Amino acid sequence: MSSSAVASPPTAGSRPQSRTGDAAAAVFRRQAQWLDALARHAISISGFSIIAAVLGIGVFLVSEAAPLFGRAQVTAGRDQRLTESAALFVAADEYQQRAVLIGREPVLVVAPLDGDGAIERHAIEELRGETLTAAAGSPELLALATARGSVWLGRCPFTVHYDGSTRRVSMDMTSIGVLQAAPGYAIRRVAIRNADPVLTVAALVDAGRVIITQVRTTEPLIGPARRQVSSAALPAVQGQVPTALAVDAKGAQVLIGTAQGQLQRWRITAPEPELLESAQAVITGGVTALSYVLGDRSVIVGGADGSVATWSLIRDERASDGWQLRSIHRFPAHQAPVASIAASPRDKSFLTASEDGWTRLQYMTTERTLAAWRLDRVPSAMAFAPKLDGLLAGDSQGRLRHWFLHNPHPEFSWKALFGKVWYEGYPAPEYVWQSTGGTDDFEPKLSLVPLAFGTFKGTVFALLFAVPLALSGALYCSQFLNKNLRAPIKSVLELMAALPSVVLGFVAGVLLAPIVQGRIVAVLSLPILVPLIALGGMALCALWPAGPIQRGIRQHEIWLLAAWVIAGLLAALWLGPWIERAAFGGSFEAWLLRVAGTRYDQRNAMIVGWVMGFAVIPIIFTICEDAFSAVPRHLVGASLACGASPWQTAWRVVLPAAGSGVFSAVMVGFGRAVGETMIVLMATGNTPIMDWSAFNGFRALSANIAVEIPEAPYGGTLYRVLFMAALLLFGITFVVNTAAELIRLRLRRQLQGL
Repeated sequence: MSSSAVASPPTAGSRPQSRTGDAAAAVFRRQAQWLDALARHAISISGFSIIAAVLGIGVFLVSEAAPLFGRAQVTAGRDQRLTESAALFVAADEYQQRAVLIGREPVLVVAPLDGDGAIERHAIEELRGETLTAAAGSPELLALATARGSVWLGRCPFTVHYDGSTRRVSMDMTSIGVLQAAPGYAIRRVAIRNADPVLTVAALVDAGRVIITQVRTTEPLIGPARRQVSSAALPAVQGQVPTALAVDAKGAQVLIGTAQGQLQRWRITAPEPELLESAQAVITGGVTALSYVLGDRSVIVGGADGSVATWSLIRDERASDGWQLRSIHRFPAHQAPVASIAASPRDKSFLTASEDGWTRLQYMTTERTLAAWRLDRVPSAMAFAPKLDGLLAGDSQGRLRHWFLHNPHPEFSWKALFGKVWYEGYPAPEYVWQSTGGTDDFEPKLSLVPLAFGTFKGTVFALLFAVPLALSGALYCSQFLNKNLRAPIKSVLELMAALPSVVLGFVAGVLLAPIVQGRIVAVLSLPILVPLIALGGMALCALWPAGPIQRGIRQHEIWLLAAWVIAGLLAALWLGPWIERAAFGGSFEAWLLRVAGTRYDQRNAMIVGWVMGFAVIPIIFTICEDAFSAVPRHLVGASLACGASPWQTAWRVVLPAAGSGVFSAVMVGFGRAVGETMIVLMATGNTPIMDWSAFNGFRALSANIAVEIPEAPYGGTLYRVLFMAALLLFGITFVVNTAAELIRLRLRRQLQGL
């Protein structure tokens, strides 16, 4: 009897259960797709946000540094006729509400610059009937020379007073006295300096002679002040006719320009005037104008050939007084003889005007022409407003012209940032960073080259320390280390990256630097003794006969290697004093100074290299270890199968295959070291010098920004130059990190084909 299987009829709930499962799966798929899309968009938005943030930082840095590239803006003010003769002297108050002009008549004409008020005239009673021929000085001390050889001394300062909320400016004239500097001679040029208690007046007369008059004021404890007047004529130099003169701030020396183009320096403090030196300042024609720059260490020389140059005193032991005049800056020449020069009272700017009416605003240090314009008449007297926000010029027909000046960054130029500049008192052009000084006449030195050099120097020393250790450690960890120890050691090394750099810098500057200075020879012997003892000790262990001990050595070779390294450290510390006495005469620092001429700084590039290398090692180690581990195992196996030893395989197969990854790791480490701030700030002397010695300090871009930005005046040149330095640092790190990432992606594509 045959039997057949009869299918059981479907239950009533089976079909609805299938439909429910399909619906749930569809809902799950839709949710997964929705979450995937949400995650994809979130990741994309985050990525673009990071890129936008990075680019935003760059845009912000550019926006802060961009005003450095602006030119000076000169806006015309009032133009008014004040006298019937050529102007000899002009000046303005600090608010540019009033100006004073002096022409050939002995009258001080005070005119409004803002259009509020009437023109005032103050006659000089002591010079009534005289004709003025020259003027020099400032409103605080003014000298007016006459055609009869007398010199009027006085003051005409501006005073500010308030009538309620209205500010009013007036001029008060005070007469000091009249000197008979050159009786019977017309004075062509005059110069004055007050080096308390001696007032010096130099007068160039028609006869081609220079007469020096000095007034010494003595104030006794009881009674009125006594004045002693003495005069002396400078000896004539054969073949040289004086045409211009200037007195230094101390009243000790006089500079004379001649019609033959020479610049003579005379000492007038000795019992008799003495000619210290002569230099040919103008090649064609003579010297037509002289003016000291702020600080009185450099003088502007204008020539009949239109040339403009600055000469400065440079230390020279061969000179009679230890100083020598050198031409340090030259400017584009005018097309006509230089008629007048006016120096700024606050910085190294100056005005030059030629006989064809061209007037230029220039800056000495950067050799830049900041602005230029042409007048229909030759300016015979020029001056800056006290706050450098205005310019004044009086012409040959007694007209007073006023300009508003906006020139916030005259110290900036590409040459000042990246070129060699010849600074005052320096024997030759140099790269120098020195943003502040102790006096108001300080010449800013804003070269970024020493800072970029210091950044590169610190990075190189850090990589010299970090790359060999990190690369060797990564290769050993990925190819030779026991698998049970690989993960813990890698985790510990990666944990090193979490150490705050400020802590590392503090330890380096306060603890490590003094210890190293006391044991410098032992420290320098470490790179030699530790590898020799470690390799020698491991070689001896390898010679041990086969047996249980040899197997134990191989199983615990890392601990044995660590023991030999510690033995090398102890040997270096023990032998250090012996080596110092035997090879360096008992003092390495004295030997270094005597033989190499280098001083040992406690906080130097070697200390920074070690500590910053310690901070860079985790990054390089991690990337290199990943690159070595990513090398396909069949390449390693094929090499071993062909008879190569593990070391030969690691050196000739693994390392070349991971070469791009190694390069990427070094580039990332380079970018990390370039941007390091706190370690460099705390472990170096922050001296912006350009010296490759490991025993000297340096100043990096990042540390310089951290040090100087709190003290930089907002919106000033230093403030914006620091942003320029930040932009340079940003560009370096951005380019280096981008290149490293591109190389890493290329490595990944290459390994995918193996």
